[in-house]
Amino acid sequence: MANAFLNRSRAASERLARDIGIQIDRLRDRRLCLGVTGLSRSGKTTFIASLVHQLLQHKKSSLPGFSPVMSGRLLDVRMHPLEDPHLPPFPYRDAWQQLSGQPPAWPEPTRDSSGCLLELRLGRKPGGLNPFARDHFSLWLEIRDYPGEWLLDLPLRETGFRDWSLECGHRFAQSPRAALAPDLLQALAQIDPFAEADTARLAQLQRAFRDFLAAAKAQGLSQIQPGRFLLPGRDDDAELMQFVPLPGLADHDAAALDAASERSWYTLCRKRYERYVRELVEPFYRHFFSRIDRQLVLVDVVSALNGGPAMIDDMREALTRITDSFHYGRQHRLMQLFRPRIDRVLYAATKIDQVISDDHEAVRAFLASLVSDAYRHAEYEGIQPACEATSAVRCSREVEDHGDRALSGFDTEGRPVGYVHPRFPSRLPDSEHWQRLMDWEIPPLRPPAGLSARNDDAIPHIRLDTVLNLLLGDKCV
Repeated sequence: MANAFLNRSRAASERLARDIGIQIDRLRDRRLCLGVTGLSRSGKTTFIASLVHQLLQHKKSSLPGFSPVMSGRLLDVRMHPLEDPHLPPFPYRDAWQQLSGQPPAWPEPTRDSSGCLLELRLGRKPGGLNPFARDHFSLWLEIRDYPGEWLLDLPLRETGFRDWSLECGHRFAQSPRAALAPDLLQALAQIDPFAEADTARLAQLQRAFRDFLAAAKAQGLSQIQPGRFLLPGRDDDAELMQFVPLPGLADHDAAALDAASERSWYTLCRKRYERYVRELVEPFYRHFFSRIDRQLVLVDVVSALNGGPAMIDDMREALTRITDSFHYGRQHRLMQLFRPRIDRVLYAATKIDQVISDDHEAVRAFLASLVSDAYRHAEYEGIQPACEATSAVRCSREVEDHGDRALSGFDTEGRPVGYVHPRFPSRLPDSEHWQRLMDWEIPPLRPPAGLSARNDDAIPHIRLDTVLNLLLGDKCV
């Protein structure tokens, strides 16, 4: 009994000391929490794995755009155990083994929350006024990863069930969603919200609705809500997901709906929706985003543009609504301890190894136009967002094909492939250019062969050093 008490006391003291140390590091501007945000399939897992790898292998990696490497002040980088016992470690080793395997393969996509903690040991710039200061210091970088599906639920925090149902009804009436499950959408629209709910029928509709969301995701659409219907967490209560939207609520007065019977379709679905938001979405937001200092938003612009105007519009709306869920703004370091805000946001177009280098700048310009609404929101709060185009793992090389610049690589089966793609636009294209882009068949490429984990080879990339400098450069001085 006495030993158990002493062990608990020791553990509590260690947690307190650790928390105090973290707050001191934050106050000294020596701790940074990076939230890697993006929609599903934007390449978050691969991006984080490569970013961590570039830092750990900074002596071998090509990072001329990262100022601490260029100046020689990045002395060492080490990975440490996470300080959050509720957050599983990011599977970096598994991802690196997959990328360097024989044959190489892409890492498994994110299926739950995770994180990692890096210590960057940095040399101080010469000329400091304090003669007692050490010639080096540590910058602690925490990176948080989570499924893109969960991110899509953040706007539900500010949306009641009735308004969400009406939004769904409007969205479902538009192409291409209207053609994915017309019988289901008609059945949902015809539900009498005041009638007594049939729980067996509700379970059936919920399964069909989940299949509809999966079909929408497979089509490349971004607005997929509720996100956990497709990818629940390991501890999620299945009962919290037993609801569906009721698109036919536009014909009913809000006050009459609020007075509906406890057994009605409306009341049952509303209460379960509210529980879903209260018990899953809100805790996720508080736990993951309450300490984020900087935000990286990954966007697969190439695939979205290849999908056509409907995909682009859907992605634009999703990015704007997600961005509205965060608190942006500069503030004093002391206030960061109590009410932190994101003081820098970077939008990064991923997988630009799918287009030739002459079009990389157009990709970045197109991304800026795509996120303009979200960008203006962040600027209004006193920060300056930036846009970049990058590839965490470069899989292609540029070649000449009958006078045209082309790309070549290997498909997922190891067969050589090559293609000349349409010119990438710097803004929304006209109808003729749209068609060429939509007819473009983008071959799936595998990671480059020959990477050796045994020899600590560096992963080839495109402009990941610039991304690192935009996110961390000012903290490394």
